[in-house]
Amino acid sequence: MPATVLSMAEHAHQVPDKYGDVTAIYHPRMNSYGRRLMAAFPPILLAAGIIAFILYKRPLLPFMMILLLILVGTFFAVYSFLKPAIVVRTNTHILRGKMFGWQAVPLANIEHTVFAERLTPKKVVKQEEQGAKFISKGVPAMWAINDKRKRILRLDGRIWDAKNLRTIASDIAPQTTVYPKINVTQMAKVWPGLVTFNELHPGWRSALIAVVTAIVILAIALGFLVPDDVLRQYHLIP
Repeated sequence: MPATVLSMAEHAHQVPDKYGDVTAIYHPRMNSYGRRLMAAFPPILLAAGIIAFILYKRPLLPFMMILLLILVGTFFAVYSFLKPAIVVRTNTHILRGKMFGWQAVPLANIEHTVFAERLTPKKVVKQEEQGAKFISKGVPAMWAINDKRKRILRLDGRIWDAKNLRTIASDIAPQTTVYPKINVTQMAKVWPGLVTFNELHPGWRSALIAVVTAIVILAIALGFLVPDDVLRQYHLIP
């Protein structure tokens, strides 16, 4: 099982000494930041709305605490997408920088790597059958697996670019299986356990996120539109 070391994990010099000297450092290319900014845009928009409401309406402490908790959550979400991404290789391990700490996987445990230049979502199958003009291109993905065909490392294509993922896949394993394009359902059949439940069943998560986001945004919008006397009646502002 991969070990996790709790420390900052944004630079190679922060790798714990017990993993040995760093022999290779990998960072996403600049062209991957477009996907990262798009992924971070919804929480950025939500955070801006909350900050504007706090500054304009100055809510009472109980309501303020709820808004601040939501705000902290949005900051963590934005940071998870925009933080400096790094993968480091030593003579014995491959280490991936997490939000806090490193995920360290012994190279000896990696039997094989699987690389998809374009891992497309489940909906693409229906889009292609219907001849849709706009079809999701998907994102790259890379997995390291052990001798039992179990996933022990994955790098997220929303953050990493295909060129770097291909390089990492080749550097850390003696054999790499490459798919120029593959759907998540196809990948799940060929390599069970590599794609996540959310990727195979994206509808419930998307719906939940949309509903929660809509409720929060609607509440903030109403906070701006509703007269202050009404907000005072419900003890939301002084």
